[in-house]
Amino acid sequence: MDRPYRLAFEPDEKPLLLECVGLVDTRMRQIKQNSRLTGTDRIAVMVALTLARELLVGGQSGGLSEPELKARLQSLIDLTEDALAPQEKLFD
Repeated sequence: MDRPYRLAFEPDEKPLLLECVGLVDTRMRQIKQNSRLTGTDRIAVMVALTLARELLVGGQSGGLSEPELKARLQSLIDLTEDALAPQEKLFD
């Protein structure tokens, strides 16, 4: 999301790192566009949780249809936003 970072990596890891950067950036922009979250740190946490969930579940939807899965994910996003809302005052 247009923030530069300095990272140490092996030269042969650069293509994979750039792919990871692209994935995280895309997800952060999607969450920013589709949710009420505004803080970059909060958006990054949501992306991290989403990617971790995908990794642990292995891409399986647990037998849910796409609309059911989307509804459950939106429910998780709403729950997270509600939990973080009281902290918004700390960053104003």
